[in-house]
Amino acid sequence: MLKTKLAGDVNIVNIMLKPALQLEEYDNIILGGSIYIGKIQKKLSSFIGENLPLLLEKRIGLFICAAEKDETLVGNELKSAFTQVIFDHAIVKEVFGFELDMDKLGFFEKFIMSKVKGVKTSIHELSEPKIDIFAKNIIKANRL
Repeated sequence: MLKTKLAGDVNIVNIMLKPALQLEEYDNIILGGSIYIGKIQKKLSSFIGENLPLLLEKRIGLFICAAEKDETLVGNELKSAFTQVIFDHAIVKEVFGFELDMDKLGFFEKFIMSKVKGVKTSIHELSEPKIDIFAKNIIKANRL
């Protein structure tokens, strides 16, 4: 959804599947992922740590997908998902909401979602307005 809202040539790379990238060829880098048991994916955290000096030379956008409804808590999740230095460096940060596909969860995950969160069916609550604002702010930063 985000890619369709960005201008210019946009490449999407899933670092979970392809962690080696030539970051030098990009001016803007958007890093994002889902929150799982309060944390972002380990591969994303490792990627940021391994590439931190180069990332700090780029315009960075950060996002998470998180199911928390409380704005204060979700803001804390966003901040704690990334290292302080990359969070402070980012030109735009947002929580896009979440999607939960119960068909993709294992037995234990379904059990936890059902008992702890009371979720029994798939939920699709991505916030298109938040994604729009995020994209507009990235585009605006490119013009400065």
